[in-house]
Amino acid sequence: MRATDIQTSFERHPARDDFLTAAKIEDTIGLCLSGGAYRAMIYHVGALARLNELGIISRLDQVASVSGGSITAGMLALAWSRLQFAADGVARNLNEVVAEPLLAFAGQPLDVRAILLGLLPGRSAADGVAHAYDANLFGDATLQDLPDRPRFTFMATNLQTGSGWRFAKDYAADHRVGQIAKPTLKLSRVVAASSAFPPFLSPVRIELGENQVQSMPGADLHRAPFTQTAVLTDGGVYDNLGLERVWRRCRTVLVSNAGRNTPEIGSPTGRWGGQVFRTLSLVSQQAENSRKRILFGVNNLGQRKVAYWSIDTPITDYGIAGTPAISSEETVTAATMRTRLNAFAPQEIDLLLKAGYAGATASLLARDLGVVRTPASFDTLPLRCSPRRI
Repeated sequence: MRATDIQTSFERHPARDDFLTAAKIEDTIGLCLSGGAYRAMIYHVGALARLNELGIISRLDQVASVSGGSITAGMLALAWSRLQFAADGVARNLNEVVAEPLLAFAGQPLDVRAILLGLLPGRSAADGVAHAYDANLFGDATLQDLPDRPRFTFMATNLQTGSGWRFAKDYAADHRVGQIAKPTLKLSRVVAASSAFPPFLSPVRIELGENQVQSMPGADLHRAPFTQTAVLTDGGVYDNLGLERVWRRCRTVLVSNAGRNTPEIGSPTGRWGGQVFRTLSLVSQQAENSRKRILFGVNNLGQRKVAYWSIDTPITDYGIAGTPAISSEETVTAATMRTRLNAFAPQEIDLLLKAGYAGATASLLARDLGVVRTPASFDTLPLRCSPRRI
């Protein structure tokens, strides 16, 4: 978004009693699933397991996701009509229809294979990723196969405009280009765009079709080539927490973060390549930190109620009794796992599931957002299933 757009948004609504100038805020619950490739995908499965036990999944109004979080969200969205919700709001078959396919997929090597296949004429790495999602998770499903509620929004970053492309069942949009009503784009392609980590798995090109993109207020780039082809990269480039859709619409904001923090380095390299990589990582980290400051600020102002849990936060830091603990050493291990689309070992999967489950439990209790009808226990986490071939 251009600086002038941000300024105009605030100047138009000076009296609105909301720091984010949100006009559509409702007393609803939204869930944000961060990026972080397979690591995030698995971590979020653990968090979903706990949210389900508390009956919170059935009460969600919005789910926004980025990158690895979009893989988890895509599976949840596609399986939604098959979830068997009991009177207490708990889906009795969440493990079978959501968790198990995702955990099987986590045992598959994907990124290197996709990159190598992308070297063939007429192929791209993005094509390989989308094909794997098709074959193992989503089949031929399109955005129109998703539920109306909760509304699932998949975030990608538009390399042409610097804005976010938001994909959902009712519409897809880049506010500078326009919007597509009721898009029939394949779910696998959308999730591939959301998880197209640059530069190796990026870009994903989505052909938008003639006259498919309609103008909307503020769409200053509603013209070719922007309305013909979307050139997209990982949604985490724009917003790795997937906050914007949710915090502008939901009073209660739940954030599951399994993204990578930029580590401290005592002696940074003097080589140009290393400096460029380090600088880009720091810029990305500072952008995420700024969003987190805003998130916690609107919570402190009482304008939102926020529960945020992160893969690098030790459970003991919450200071809450009754949470299934993982050790500080295990937290460090989980938080330093790779953020790639390559195979994770069974013990790695187990630890990430536990980390996501424990993080969600502790944060919800700390924010008084979880009615603990079911004691938290790692014993209720889904079992791994045998890997399948891509």
